[in-house]
Amino acid sequence: MGTMHTPRRPAPGRRRRVLATLLLALGAGLAGWSHPSWLPALHLGGAVPPAARALPSAAPTPHGAVPPDPGAPLPSAAEVAAAVGPALDGASADRRSVLVADALTGAPLHEQDPDTALVPASNQKLVTLLSLLTHADPGERLRTAVVAGEEPDTVVLVAGGDTLLRPGRSDPEAVQGRAGVRTLAQDTARALAARGASAPSTVRWDAGLFPGPALNEAWAAGDVAAGQIGPVAPMAFWSHHVPAGDLASPVRPDDAAADVAAVFAAELRAALAAEGVAAPPLRLVPGPAPRGAAELAAVESATLAEQAELMLQDSDNHLAEVLSRIAARAAGHPGSITGGREAAAEALAARGVDPAGLVLSDASGMSLDNRIPARALEQVVRAMAVDDTGALAPGARALPVAGGSGTLADRFDDEAGTAARGLTRAKTGTLNTVVSLSGHVSTREGRLLTYSVVLNEVADPSAARDAADRAVAALARL
Repeated sequence: MGTMHTPRRPAPGRRRRVLATLLLALGAGLAGWSHPSWLPALHLGGAVPPAARALPSAAPTPHGAVPPDPGAPLPSAAEVAAAVGPALDGASADRRSVLVADALTGAPLHEQDPDTALVPASNQKLVTLLSLLTHADPGERLRTAVVAGEEPDTVVLVAGGDTLLRPGRSDPEAVQGRAGVRTLAQDTARALAARGASAPSTVRWDAGLFPGPALNEAWAAGDVAAGQIGPVAPMAFWSHHVPAGDLASPVRPDDAAADVAAVFAAELRAALAAEGVAAPPLRLVPGPAPRGAAELAAVESATLAEQAELMLQDSDNHLAEVLSRIAARAAGHPGSITGGREAAAEALAARGVDPAGLVLSDASGMSLDNRIPARALEQVVRAMAVDDTGALAPGARALPVAGGSGTLADRFDDEAGTAARGLTRAKTGTLNTVVSLSGHVSTREGRLLTYSVVLNEVADPSAARDAADRAVAALARL
Protein backbone atom coordinates (compact mmCIF):
# COMPACT_ATOMS: atom_id res chain seq x y z
CA MET A 1 0.00 0.00 0.00
CA GLY A 2 1.36 3.41 -0.96
CA THR A 3 1.40 6.40 1.33
CA MET A 4 -0.12 9.84 1.28
CA HIS A 5 2.79 11.59 2.92
CA THR A 6 3.79 14.80 1.22
CA PRO A 7 7.52 14.38 0.52
CA ARG A 8 9.63 16.32 2.97
CA ARG A 9 10.94 19.53 1.48
CA PRO A 10 14.68 18.92 1.23
CA ALA A 11 15.67 22.52 0.61
CA PRO A 12 18.84 22.95 2.66
CA GLY A 13 18.76 26.65 3.43
CA ARG A 14 19.24 27.82 6.96
CA ARG A 15 16.32 26.99 9.17
CA ARG A 16 14.31 30.03 10.05
CA ARG A 17 15.06 31.03 13.60
CA VAL A 18 12.18 31.93 15.91
CA LEU A 19 12.05 35.05 18.02
CA ALA A 20 13.88 33.93 21.12
CA THR A 21 14.26 37.48 22.32
CA LEU A 22 10.53 38.03 22.55
CA LEU A 23 10.19 36.25 25.86
CA LEU A 24 13.13 38.14 27.28
CA ALA A 25 11.67 41.46 26.26
CA LEU A 26 8.26 40.62 27.64
CA GLY A 27 9.48 38.89 30.78
CA ALA A 28 7.20 35.96 30.13
CA GLY A 29 9.38 33.62 32.14
CA LEU A 30 8.57 30.53 30.12
CA ALA A 31 11.89 30.09 28.37
CA GLY A 32 12.25 26.54 29.56
CA TRP A 33 9.15 24.92 28.19
CA SER A 34 6.75 24.55 25.31
CA HIS A 35 3.36 25.41 26.82
CA PRO A 36 1.85 28.23 24.70
CA SER A 37 -1.28 29.06 26.71
CA TRP A 38 0.13 32.46 27.68
CA LEU A 39 -0.07 33.75 24.11
CA PRO A 40 -3.51 35.40 24.23
CA ALA A 41 -2.34 37.64 27.08
CA LEU A 42 0.32 39.32 24.95
CA HIS A 43 -1.97 41.30 22.61
CA LEU A 44 0.90 42.27 20.33
CA GLY A 45 -0.66 44.90 18.11
CA GLY A 46 -3.97 43.10 18.35
CA ALA A 47 -2.54 39.92 16.81
CA VAL A 48 -1.55 36.78 18.63
CA PRO A 49 1.62 35.24 17.15
CA PRO A 50 1.70 31.46 16.71
CA ALA A 51 3.64 29.78 19.49
CA ALA A 52 6.29 28.60 17.04
CA ARG A 53 7.29 32.20 16.37
CA ALA A 54 7.10 33.42 19.94
CA LEU A 55 8.88 30.72 21.89
CA PRO A 56 12.67 30.45 22.05
CA SER A 57 14.10 27.90 19.67
CA ALA A 58 16.92 26.59 21.83
CA ALA A 59 16.36 23.37 23.72
CA PRO A 60 16.05 24.02 27.45
CA THR A 61 18.71 23.02 29.90
CA PRO A 62 17.95 19.86 31.92
CA HIS A 63 16.61 21.92 34.82
CA GLY A 64 14.79 24.48 32.67
CA ALA A 65 11.36 22.88 32.50
CA VAL A 66 8.44 24.94 33.73
CA PRO A 67 5.41 22.74 34.49
CA PRO A 68 1.85 23.68 33.56
CA ASP A 69 -0.22 25.69 36.01
CA PRO A 70 -1.87 23.30 38.50
CA GLY A 71 -4.26 26.04 39.51
CA ALA A 72 -5.97 26.19 36.12
CA PRO A 73 -9.45 24.61 36.27
CA LEU A 74 -9.81 21.08 34.94
CA PRO A 75 -12.72 20.49 32.56
CA SER A 76 -15.04 17.66 33.49
CA ALA A 77 -15.15 14.37 31.65
CA ALA A 78 -18.66 15.24 30.45
CA GLU A 79 -17.42 18.54 29.00
CA VAL A 80 -14.55 16.84 27.22
CA ALA A 81 -16.78 14.10 25.84
CA ALA A 82 -19.27 16.69 24.59
CA ALA A 83 -16.42 18.54 22.85
CA VAL A 84 -14.55 15.62 21.31
CA GLY A 85 -17.29 13.12 20.52
CA PRO A 86 -19.31 15.16 18.00
CA ALA A 87 -16.16 16.43 16.30
CA LEU A 88 -14.87 12.92 15.70
CA ASP A 89 -18.24 11.78 14.38
CA GLY A 90 -17.13 13.27 11.08
CA ALA A 91 -14.12 10.98 10.84
CA SER A 92 -14.80 8.29 8.25
CA ALA A 93 -12.94 5.62 10.22
CA ASP A 94 -14.14 2.11 11.00
CA ARG A 95 -11.59 1.69 13.79
CA ARG A 96 -10.40 4.30 16.25
CA SER A 97 -8.44 4.62 19.47
CA VAL A 98 -8.84 7.90 21.34
CA LEU A 99 -7.72 9.24 24.69
CA VAL A 100 -7.80 12.71 26.24
CA ALA A 101 -6.20 13.15 29.66
CA ASP A 102 -5.16 15.79 32.15
CA ALA A 103 -1.47 16.37 31.57
CA LEU A 104 -0.67 17.00 35.23
CA THR A 105 -2.40 13.99 36.78
CA GLY A 106 -2.82 11.61 33.87
CA ALA A 107 -6.50 11.26 34.73
CA PRO A 108 -8.44 10.19 31.62
CA LEU A 109 -11.16 12.64 30.57
CA HIS A 110 -12.41 10.92 27.42
CA GLU A 111 -11.76 7.44 26.08
CA GLN A 112 -12.75 5.46 23.02
CA ASP A 113 -11.03 2.07 22.77
CA PRO A 114 -7.83 3.65 24.16
CA ASP A 115 -6.09 0.28 24.53
CA THR A 116 -6.80 -0.92 20.99
CA ALA A 117 -3.45 -1.06 19.23
CA LEU A 118 -3.78 0.40 15.72
CA VAL A 119 -1.45 1.46 12.92
CA PRO A 120 -0.06 4.83 14.12
CA ALA A 121 1.50 6.11 10.85
CA SER A 122 4.01 8.87 11.65
CA ASN A 123 2.92 9.04 15.29
CA GLN A 124 5.46 6.21 15.54
CA LYS A 125 8.08 8.98 15.46
CA LEU A 126 7.00 9.98 18.97
CA VAL A 127 8.31 6.64 20.23
CA THR A 128 11.55 7.22 18.31
CA LEU A 129 11.86 10.66 19.88
CA LEU A 130 11.30 9.25 23.36
CA SER A 131 13.95 6.61 22.75
CA LEU A 132 16.46 9.21 21.58
CA LEU A 133 15.87 11.51 24.55
CA THR A 134 15.91 8.62 27.02
CA HIS A 135 19.17 7.09 25.85
CA ALA A 136 21.21 9.84 24.18
CA ASP A 137 22.40 13.33 25.10
CA PRO A 138 20.25 15.90 23.23
CA GLY A 139 23.30 18.15 23.01
CA GLU A 140 25.46 15.52 21.33
CA ARG A 141 26.84 16.22 17.85
CA LEU A 142 27.71 13.47 15.38
CA ARG A 143 31.25 13.50 13.97
CA THR A 144 32.17 12.64 10.41
CA ALA A 145 35.92 12.10 10.55
CA VAL A 146 38.90 11.33 8.35
CA VAL A 147 41.67 9.15 9.77
CA ALA A 148 44.97 7.89 8.44
CA GLY A 149 44.80 4.50 6.77
CA GLU A 150 47.07 1.57 7.44
CA GLU A 151 48.72 2.13 4.07
CA PRO A 152 50.62 5.42 3.79
CA ASP A 153 48.73 6.37 0.62
CA THR A 154 45.26 5.86 2.14
CA VAL A 155 42.87 7.98 4.16
CA VAL A 156 39.61 6.67 5.64
CA LEU A 157 36.35 8.58 5.77
CA VAL A 158 34.48 7.39 8.87
CA ALA A 159 30.71 7.77 9.03
CA GLY A 160 29.44 8.98 12.40
CA GLY A 161 25.71 8.97 11.82
CA ASP A 162 25.33 12.45 10.32
CA THR A 163 22.93 12.16 7.40
CA LEU A 164 22.36 15.92 7.11
CA LEU A 165 25.71 16.59 5.45
CA ARG A 166 26.10 19.12 2.66
CA PRO A 167 28.54 18.76 -0.25
CA GLY A 168 29.97 22.26 0.18
CA ARG A 169 31.32 24.14 3.15
CA SER A 170 29.98 23.73 6.67
CA ASP A 171 27.22 26.13 7.68
CA PRO A 172 27.44 26.60 11.47
CA GLU A 173 23.96 28.13 11.67
CA ALA A 174 22.18 25.34 9.79
CA VAL A 175 20.65 22.07 10.90
CA GLN A 176 20.75 20.50 7.47
CA GLY A 177 24.24 21.19 6.21
CA ARG A 178 25.92 22.21 9.45
CA ALA A 179 28.75 19.84 8.51
CA GLY A 180 30.13 20.23 5.00
CA VAL A 181 32.21 17.72 3.05
CA ARG A 182 34.20 20.44 1.30
CA THR A 183 35.25 21.81 4.68
CA LEU A 184 36.20 18.30 5.79
CA ALA A 185 38.28 17.77 2.62
CA GLN A 186 40.04 21.13 2.98
CA ASP A 187 40.88 20.46 6.61
CA THR A 188 42.18 17.01 5.64
CA ALA A 189 44.36 18.45 2.91
CA ARG A 190 45.85 20.98 5.32
CA ALA A 191 46.54 18.23 7.86
CA LEU A 192 48.29 16.10 5.24
CA ALA A 193 50.33 19.06 4.01
CA ALA A 194 51.35 19.91 7.58
CA ARG A 195 52.59 16.35 7.99
CA GLY A 196 54.56 16.58 4.75
CA ALA A 197 52.64 13.55 3.53
CA SER A 198 52.42 12.72 -0.13
CA ALA A 199 49.04 12.78 -1.83
CA PRO A 200 46.92 9.74 -1.04
CA SER A 201 45.87 7.49 -3.88
CA THR A 202 42.96 5.80 -2.08
CA VAL A 203 39.98 6.93 -0.04
CA ARG A 204 38.30 4.25 2.00
CA TRP A 205 34.93 4.82 3.60
CA ASP A 206 33.80 3.12 6.77
CA ALA A 207 30.00 2.75 6.95
CA GLY A 208 30.03 0.13 9.69
CA LEU A 209 28.23 2.26 12.29
CA PHE A 210 24.85 0.80 11.30
CA PRO A 211 25.15 -2.99 10.93
CA GLY A 212 22.48 -5.26 9.51
CA PRO A 213 19.95 -4.61 6.72
CA ALA A 214 19.69 -1.09 5.37
CA LEU A 215 16.08 -1.75 4.34
CA ASN A 216 13.32 -2.84 6.71
CA GLU A 217 11.54 -5.83 5.18
CA ALA A 218 8.22 -4.42 6.44
CA TRP A 219 8.40 -1.41 4.12
CA ALA A 220 6.24 -1.60 1.02
CA ALA A 221 8.15 -1.82 -2.24
CA GLY A 222 6.00 0.98 -3.66
CA ASP A 223 6.95 3.32 -0.82
CA VAL A 224 10.64 2.58 -1.40
CA ALA A 225 10.27 3.15 -5.13
CA ALA A 226 8.49 6.44 -4.47
CA GLY A 227 11.31 7.64 -2.20
CA GLN A 228 9.14 7.84 0.90
CA ILE A 229 11.63 5.56 2.62
CA GLY A 230 14.72 3.66 1.51
CA PRO A 231 18.09 2.24 2.51
CA VAL A 232 19.42 3.84 5.69
CA ALA A 233 23.11 4.76 5.79
CA PRO A 234 25.25 6.24 8.58
CA MET A 235 26.22 9.23 6.42
CA ALA A 236 24.30 10.96 3.67
CA PHE A 237 23.61 14.30 2.04
CA TRP A 238 20.46 16.24 2.85
CA SER A 239 18.78 13.40 4.78
CA HIS A 240 19.28 10.81 2.06
CA HIS A 241 18.88 12.96 -1.04
CA VAL A 242 21.18 13.12 -4.04
CA PRO A 243 22.85 16.56 -4.21
CA ALA A 244 22.24 18.93 -7.09
CA GLY A 245 25.33 21.07 -6.78
CA ASP A 246 25.27 22.32 -3.21
CA LEU A 247 21.53 21.85 -2.96
CA ALA A 248 19.30 18.80 -2.72
CA SER A 249 17.42 17.07 -5.50
CA PRO A 250 14.26 15.00 -4.95
CA VAL A 251 16.20 11.86 -5.95
CA ARG A 252 17.13 9.27 -3.34
CA PRO A 253 20.57 7.61 -3.52
CA ASP A 254 21.12 3.89 -3.97
CA ASP A 255 24.14 4.04 -1.63
CA ALA A 256 24.22 7.29 0.32
CA ALA A 257 27.53 6.58 2.08
CA ALA A 258 29.28 5.78 -1.20
CA ASP A 259 27.98 9.04 -2.67
CA VAL A 260 29.43 11.01 0.24
CA ALA A 261 32.76 9.24 -0.21
CA ALA A 262 32.83 10.09 -3.91
CA VAL A 263 32.19 13.78 -3.28
CA PHE A 264 34.79 13.79 -0.50
CA ALA A 265 37.41 12.24 -2.81
CA ALA A 266 36.80 14.87 -5.49
CA GLU A 267 36.90 17.69 -2.96
CA LEU A 268 40.06 16.29 -1.36
CA ARG A 269 41.85 16.19 -4.68
CA ALA A 270 40.88 19.83 -5.34
CA ALA A 271 41.92 20.84 -1.83
CA LEU A 272 45.28 19.12 -2.18
CA ALA A 273 45.90 20.99 -5.43
CA ALA A 274 45.16 24.25 -3.60
CA GLU A 275 47.83 23.25 -1.08
CA GLY A 276 50.28 22.67 -3.91
CA VAL A 277 50.07 18.88 -3.74
CA ALA A 278 49.31 17.21 -7.05
CA ALA A 279 47.03 14.20 -6.72
CA PRO A 280 45.74 11.73 -9.28
CA PRO A 281 42.06 10.75 -9.27
CA LEU A 282 41.56 8.94 -5.99
CA ARG A 283 40.49 5.31 -5.86
CA LEU A 284 37.40 4.62 -3.74
CA VAL A 285 37.22 1.45 -1.65
CA PRO A 286 34.80 0.58 1.19
CA GLY A 287 36.35 -0.80 4.34
CA PRO A 288 36.75 -0.33 8.09
CA ALA A 289 39.05 2.23 9.63
CA PRO A 290 42.07 0.79 11.45
CA ARG A 291 41.81 0.71 15.22
CA GLY A 292 43.48 3.63 16.93
CA ALA A 293 44.06 5.48 13.66
CA ALA A 294 45.16 9.09 13.95
CA GLU A 295 42.39 11.57 13.17
CA LEU A 296 43.27 14.07 10.45
CA ALA A 297 40.08 16.16 10.43
CA ALA A 298 36.41 16.06 11.43
CA VAL A 299 33.19 18.01 11.06
CA GLU A 300 30.26 17.91 13.47
CA SER A 301 26.51 17.84 12.94
CA ALA A 302 23.76 19.88 14.50
CA THR A 303 22.80 18.62 17.95
CA LEU A 304 20.58 15.59 18.31
CA ALA A 305 17.87 17.86 19.75
CA GLU A 306 17.98 19.99 16.60
CA GLN A 307 17.89 16.93 14.40
CA ALA A 308 14.96 15.52 16.37
CA GLU A 309 13.07 18.77 15.87
CA LEU A 310 13.71 18.61 12.13
CA MET A 311 12.55 14.99 12.11
CA LEU A 312 9.23 15.93 13.75
CA GLN A 313 8.65 19.22 11.95
CA ASP A 314 9.14 17.70 8.50
CA SER A 315 8.03 14.18 9.47
CA ASP A 316 11.30 13.00 7.93
CA ASN A 317 11.15 9.22 7.61
CA HIS A 318 14.82 8.64 6.85
CA LEU A 319 15.96 10.85 9.71
CA ALA A 320 13.66 9.00 12.10
CA GLU A 321 15.28 5.71 11.15
CA VAL A 322 18.75 7.22 11.62
CA LEU A 323 17.93 8.67 15.04
CA SER A 324 16.49 5.31 16.10
CA ARG A 325 19.84 3.72 15.36
CA ILE A 326 21.68 6.50 17.21
CA ALA A 327 19.43 5.86 20.22
CA ALA A 328 20.15 2.14 19.96
CA ARG A 329 23.90 2.71 20.12
CA ALA A 330 23.50 5.07 23.07
CA ALA A 331 21.52 2.34 24.83
CA GLY A 332 24.28 -0.21 24.27
CA HIS A 333 22.65 -1.99 21.33
CA PRO A 334 23.87 -2.30 17.74
CA GLY A 335 22.84 0.59 15.52
CA SER A 336 20.47 -1.64 13.60
CA ILE A 337 16.76 -2.09 12.97
CA THR A 338 16.59 -4.64 15.80
CA GLY A 339 18.70 -2.45 18.09
CA GLY A 340 16.36 0.46 17.48
CA ARG A 341 13.36 -1.65 18.44
CA GLU A 342 15.05 -2.82 21.63
CA ALA A 343 16.03 0.71 22.64
CA ALA A 344 12.51 1.99 21.97
CA ALA A 345 10.95 -0.77 24.06
CA GLU A 346 13.32 0.03 26.92
CA ALA A 347 12.50 3.74 26.72
CA LEU A 348 8.78 3.03 26.89
CA ALA A 349 9.26 0.74 29.88
CA ALA A 350 11.39 3.36 31.62
CA ARG A 351 8.53 5.85 31.32
CA GLY A 352 5.92 3.41 32.57
CA VAL A 353 4.22 2.86 29.21
CA ASP A 354 2.38 -0.46 29.14
CA PRO A 355 3.89 -2.54 26.27
CA ALA A 356 0.80 -4.73 25.94
CA GLY A 357 -0.30 -4.94 22.33
CA LEU A 358 2.51 -2.77 21.01
CA VAL A 359 4.36 -3.76 17.84
CA LEU A 360 7.45 -1.70 17.04
CA SER A 361 8.18 -2.56 13.43
CA ASP A 362 10.11 0.55 12.38
CA ALA A 363 11.03 4.01 13.65
CA SER A 364 9.33 6.19 11.05
CA GLY A 365 5.79 4.83 10.91
CA MET A 366 6.05 3.72 7.30
CA SER A 367 5.48 0.07 8.24
CA LEU A 368 1.89 -1.09 8.35
CA ASP A 369 2.99 -3.68 10.91
CA ASN A 370 3.34 -1.05 13.66
CA ARG A 371 0.66 -1.22 16.35
CA ILE A 372 0.26 1.36 19.13
CA PRO A 373 -2.85 2.28 21.14
CA ALA A 374 -3.85 5.85 21.90
CA ARG A 375 -3.09 5.30 25.60
CA ALA A 376 0.57 4.58 24.89
CA LEU A 377 0.94 7.59 22.56
CA GLU A 378 -0.75 9.88 25.09
CA GLN A 379 1.60 8.60 27.79
CA VAL A 380 4.60 9.34 25.57
CA VAL A 381 3.40 12.89 24.94
CA ARG A 382 2.63 13.41 28.63
CA ALA A 383 6.05 12.09 29.67
CA MET A 384 7.70 14.77 27.53
CA ALA A 385 5.26 17.56 28.43
CA VAL A 386 5.45 17.32 32.22
CA ASP A 387 8.83 15.69 32.90
CA ASP A 388 10.06 17.58 35.96
CA THR A 389 13.73 16.92 35.20
CA GLY A 390 13.59 18.79 31.89
CA ALA A 391 15.42 15.93 30.16
CA LEU A 392 12.48 15.29 27.84
CA ALA A 393 11.49 18.95 27.37
CA PRO A 394 13.24 19.17 23.97
CA GLY A 395 10.70 16.61 22.77
CA ALA A 396 7.70 18.67 23.87
CA ARG A 397 9.23 21.72 22.21
CA ALA A 398 10.04 19.91 18.97
CA LEU A 399 6.40 19.15 18.15
CA PRO A 400 4.87 21.24 15.35
CA VAL A 401 2.53 24.05 16.38
CA ALA A 402 -0.96 24.34 14.91
CA GLY A 403 -0.96 27.11 12.33
CA GLY A 404 2.67 27.90 13.02
CA SER A 405 5.20 25.27 11.97
CA GLY A 406 6.02 22.03 10.27
CA THR A 407 3.31 19.62 9.28
CA LEU A 408 0.74 21.62 11.26
CA ALA A 409 1.47 24.94 9.55
CA ASP A 410 -1.48 24.51 7.20
CA ARG A 411 -3.76 22.57 9.55
CA PHE A 412 -6.55 23.92 11.77
CA ASP A 413 -7.39 26.33 8.98
CA ASP A 414 -11.18 26.22 8.87
CA GLU A 415 -13.56 28.06 11.18
CA ALA A 416 -14.10 25.03 13.41
CA GLY A 417 -10.37 24.47 13.88
CA THR A 418 -8.88 27.93 14.35
CA ALA A 419 -9.37 27.93 18.13
CA ALA A 420 -6.38 25.60 18.48
CA ARG A 421 -3.96 27.60 16.33
CA GLY A 422 -0.97 28.47 18.50
CA LEU A 423 -2.41 26.51 21.43
CA THR A 424 -1.59 22.93 20.52
CA ARG A 425 1.58 21.09 19.59
CA ALA A 426 1.18 17.70 17.98
CA LYS A 427 2.60 15.02 15.72
CA THR A 428 0.64 14.26 12.59
CA GLY A 429 0.35 10.93 10.83
CA THR A 430 -1.19 10.01 7.48
CA LEU A 431 -1.16 6.86 5.37
CA ASN A 432 -3.72 5.80 2.78
CA THR A 433 -6.19 4.52 5.38
CA VAL A 434 -4.64 5.94 8.58
CA VAL A 435 -4.89 9.34 10.25
CA SER A 436 -3.35 10.10 13.64
CA LEU A 437 -2.74 13.17 15.78
CA SER A 438 -1.13 13.13 19.23
CA GLY A 439 -0.03 16.10 21.30
CA HIS A 440 -0.96 18.57 24.03
CA VAL A 441 -3.36 21.51 24.04
CA SER A 442 -4.09 24.39 26.39
CA THR A 443 -7.73 24.99 27.23
CA ARG A 444 -9.19 28.49 27.31
CA GLU A 445 -8.80 28.38 31.10
CA GLY A 446 -5.12 27.41 30.81
CA ARG A 447 -5.30 23.71 31.71
CA LEU A 448 -2.94 21.51 29.74
CA LEU A 449 -4.50 18.38 28.25
CA THR A 450 -2.72 15.58 26.43
CA TYR A 451 -4.44 13.60 23.70
CA SER A 452 -4.06 10.95 21.05
CA VAL A 453 -6.41 10.24 18.16
CA VAL A 454 -5.60 7.22 16.00
CA LEU A 455 -7.99 6.43 13.14
CA ASN A 456 -7.70 3.30 10.98
CA GLU A 457 -9.66 1.96 8.03
CA VAL A 458 -10.26 5.55 6.99
CA ALA A 459 -12.35 6.07 3.86
CA ASP A 460 -11.62 9.80 3.47
CA PRO A 461 -8.27 10.89 4.99
CA SER A 462 -8.97 14.58 4.40
CA ALA A 463 -12.25 14.41 6.29
CA ALA A 464 -10.59 12.39 9.06
CA ARG A 465 -7.80 14.97 9.45
CA ASP A 466 -10.38 17.77 9.66
CA ALA A 467 -12.32 15.81 12.28
CA ALA A 468 -9.21 15.33 14.42
CA ASP A 469 -8.41 19.05 14.11
CA ARG A 470 -11.95 20.00 15.13
CA ALA A 471 -11.74 17.71 18.17
CA VAL A 472 -8.55 19.36 19.39
CA ALA A 473 -9.94 22.82 18.66
CA ALA A 474 -12.97 21.93 20.76
CA LEU A 475 -10.62 21.14 23.64
CA ALA A 476 -8.93 24.50 23.22
CA ARG A 477 -12.31 26.22 23.62
CA LEU A 478 -13.06 24.58 26.99
